[in-house]
Amino acid sequence: MGSKLSPLLAELFMSDFEGDLEKREKLFPRVWWRYVDDIFATVKERYLPQTLELLNSQHSSIKFTVEKEVDGKLPFLDLLISRKDDSTVKFGIYRKPTSTDRYITGDSNHFGAQKQAAFHSMAHRLFNIPMENSEFESEKERILLAANLNGYDEKFVYKILRKHERKRFRSNATTFKPEKEESQRVSLPFHPPLTNGIRKILSNHGLKVAYKSSNTLKDCLVSLKDKVPPEERSGIYEIPCEACPAVYIGQTRRKFKTRIKEHKNAVENNRSNESSVAAHASEFNHSIDWEKVKFKKCVRKASHLNAWESMYITTSERPLMNEDDAPIISPLFNLANKNV
Repeated sequence: MGSKLSPLLAELFMSDFEGDLEKREKLFPRVWWRYVDDIFATVKERYLPQTLELLNSQHSSIKFTVEKEVDGKLPFLDLLISRKDDSTVKFGIYRKPTSTDRYITGDSNHFGAQKQAAFHSMAHRLFNIPMENSEFESEKERILLAANLNGYDEKFVYKILRKHERKRFRSNATTFKPEKEESQRVSLPFHPPLTNGIRKILSNHGLKVAYKSSNTLKDCLVSLKDKVPPEERSGIYEIPCEACPAVYIGQTRRKFKTRIKEHKNAVENNRSNESSVAAHASEFNHSIDWEKVKFKKCVRKASHLNAWESMYITTSERPLMNEDDAPIISPLFNLANKNV
């Protein structure tokens, strides 16, 4: 939804919208349950056109549409709500007609928890939605068929189902809930021969591992984005002197070419206070070798610039034009690998 504030602001807007409308209008539905932008409401059919017109007249940015029940059934989110003969309702699981039940397959190179995630979600829904026996068994059969379609055996599914069944039983038997232990997580690529050993070591220090999917053949062979040339990037750069071995190492949050242009203007106009490069050229009457300016490291995050600049300054084998010390002083930079 764009900004992280968007869901909160949308929720505040809709809450105010609903509260104001409920106070002023008699036609506001008696039953009105909303989840984000999906609403379940009960409206008498003869009042439906008026109610829809009323809702859409409140604000120019809000436009409601209606989906009516068909044969006493109405889908809402992932539920299928059905009206019974005694005017009560029953629940089932709703899937769109385009659903293919395709998930991460059993032979895929993913961590086990990632393969199980979709089936844990379906099992949680199975045991927590109040369904009648026929709907429950039908959904259970659908989960088994989905597992078979994606290359898993029944043992795989039944193990997950038993886990959620026991969890539901414990929840109904007591109001006490186990305290969750806070732990730090480390993200690693999924490569069992290497990361399994690392995982055991980290677990001894109270660190949990979250696996990232391994690179696919598509990732290795195909780039969906055009490459950005170095002069258009932000990062660390080096400007050498033509008359001596000194270099200037700097950082820029803006485009590399923009910052180099500023250094050139400062040198040409003898503005020593604006650039250490200009100060060096003026003090020693040296020329700057603009043809050998280097873009050393692309750094996308501004918060990482000081660290990278400090590393290149600390490990430079050439004398520096820089008038100031590195932003961060640490002997650890001497151990760093600049090719990371």
